[in-house]
Parts: sequence; structure tokens; C-alpha cells
Amino acid sequence: MKDFVVEEEENDDCDDIDNTEHVKNENQPHQKQPNPSNSELLARYIPQLSRCEHYVHFKRIVKAFLINAIDDSFLSSLYDGTRQKKYAQEMLLSLHYLDERFIQPRLENLICRSRWKDRYKNRVDCYPNVHISLQNAKNMSCQACALKRWCKFNVSLSGRLYNSKTLEVDDFMSEDKQVLKVGVVCANRTRVYHNLKHFKYKLYMDCSSVVELDGVVDEPVKDTVERLFNHLDKTGWIQKRYNDLEDYMEDADNFQEEKIV
Repeated sequence: MKDFVVEEEENDDCDDIDNTEHVKNENQPHQKQPNPSNSELLARYIPQLSRCEHYVHFKRIVKAFLINAIDDSFLSSLYDGTRQKKYAQEMLLSLHYLDERFIQPRLENLICRSRWKDRYKNRVDCYPNVHISLQNAKNMSCQACALKRWCKFNVSLSGRLYNSKTLEVDDFMSEDKQVLKVGVVCANRTRVYHNLKHFKYKLYMDCSSVVELDGVVDEPVKDTVERLFNHLDKTGWIQKRYNDLEDYMEDADNFQEEKIV
């Protein structure tokens, strides 16, 4: 992993952003700079944001996830400011862009227009796996919004808690599962909300599976990442995941506000 060293590129054009190589250990001494806030990062790169396509950000994120699947300290080092080189700052910017421009505003909109209780929202936030199934209808208080409804959907939540930035998982109560009975509107909102909330984690897990299935060990990390990334790009794997994200965002944008009954 110590051989995972790159040459910095001088071209700042968006078309060249994804050609940057990556490092696990920065061998050249440098003065550590204060870790900029999310807003500062976005402000610094505002001129680039107008030129770069959303898909460029997405491809950077896929590459960052492939690196972290091999070196599980990579994302942590991005967020704590250890990595200050251009490629690392671009990846960090793209991660913030995904969270703050694509996902978080839509999640907030879904919540502010709902009657969900905090306890239900927290459960949906914590569990990365969801299964929504149609069951026998029961006239009762919906376990999402607490309003009297004909509740005919079971929402089964499971999976391990994880850090939303570094994506490190917590094995505490890893087998825990929650099953809640909800009405049709809350069931649909849960599906839309959960797809967006846990999209980044699911994308990382997919990238980890790609690395695990590859199984190559006697190869420099930078070569492994570039080889896998190019294969995923050529086969349409990356485009498919990006299309999924666009579909989830569209679902959130088009979700109708619940009517008062």
C-alpha cells in the first residue's frame, strides 16, 4: 500500500478530474491545513460546479469507494483533513455535493411535509435494510405518524448502524430488527425516504462487493482501482447506479403531500 503514490495533474478541466491517481500514504512531508467546512469547500469550488456535470461528481465518489474498499482508512482521512492533495479535495467535494445538494434537501422536504414521529424517523435513519410488505388491514394508529388509519403495510427494518461519512459499521445489536405497521402514505414515504437516505451506503457496499469478487492481491492499489473503475465504467455499471440515484431523487421531488383526513 506504501507504493500507492501518484503524480499530481496540472490540468483543472473537468474532463481530466477522474484521471487523477490516488495514494494511501502521503510520503512527501507537508504542513497540515485546517480542515475546511462543507460550506467553505463548496464556496471554493463554485466556479467548477457550474462547469462539471453531476455525473463527474458521481464517478469520483465511485472511485473513492473503491479505494476505501481496499484501504478502509481512506474516507476517514478525507474527512479529518489528513489528505490535502488535489484529487483528495475533489473527492471530498463530490461527497459533500452528493450529501448536501442531492440527498439531504430532499430528505428534509419529505420529513417537513410528513407527520412522522421522531422515533419512527430515527428508526428509518438507523437501519440500512427495509422490506415493505402488504398485510391484512387493521384500523389502528399508524406507527409512523400516530394517526388513525387502515394500516395494511408492515415495514421491516434491519441491518447494522453505520457512520454516514466514513461508512464504518457498528456491530452492536447487528441482528436487531424492527417491524412496524403503517398506512399506505407512510409506507410509500418510507420507501422513497429510505432509498435516498441509504443510497450512499448501498453504493459503497456494492463497490466493496466488486473489490471482494475481484480477489486480486498482488497488484498495486492504484492499478486495481483504475482497472476496476474502467471496467465498471465500460460495462455501464456506474451509469446504472447513477440512474438509480436520479430515479430516487425524482421520486422524492414528485412525492405528494399527505392529505389531512
